[in-house]
Amino acid sequence: MKVKEYEYIRGNTAAQPRRSSETDRKRYEELQKAKRERKRRKREEERRKRRGARQIAAAIAILGFITIARDTKVYSMQNDLAKLNSEIKSVDDENEALRVELLKVASLDNIKTNAEEKLGMVVATKDEMLQMDLSGNYFEDLENDETNAKDNNKSGLFAKIMDALD
Repeated sequence: MKVKEYEYIRGNTAAQPRRSSETDRKRYEELQKAKRERKRRKREEERRKRRGARQIAAAIAILGFITIARDTKVYSMQNDLAKLNSEIKSVDDENEALRVELLKVASLDNIKTNAEEKLGMVVATKDEMLQMDLSGNYFEDLENDETNAKDNNKSGLFAKIMDALD
């Protein structure tokens, strides 16, 4: 029921009259409040989007940096590997050259010519050759004589000292 402006008293109670301008003002305030709320939500959404974009950009930058760092490490390792391979190849070439030189020096013809020319050796004839059977222990007596001589020297030295003390 609409209360008119001049009918604000009913019996012993006073009714507060509603004015049409007051409802319009409340509706206007509610609309303004809703508008402010929409703007606030929109700003929050934009902030979230910006923050997300910054996080994604930071993640991409970090991953890019890590990728570049790993690539440089791989590149340096490849350079080191290439250097080592070239060193291995040169050492292998050197070893092969030394093997060839060793085969030349170790050949019997080379040994024979060096012995004849540099050392003045001659090939022995059958008359100059001696054949011995070295399968037995021919030096057993020599070993026993050496140990006995050492024992005699000790006893002789001891005997000399004892004689000097007497």
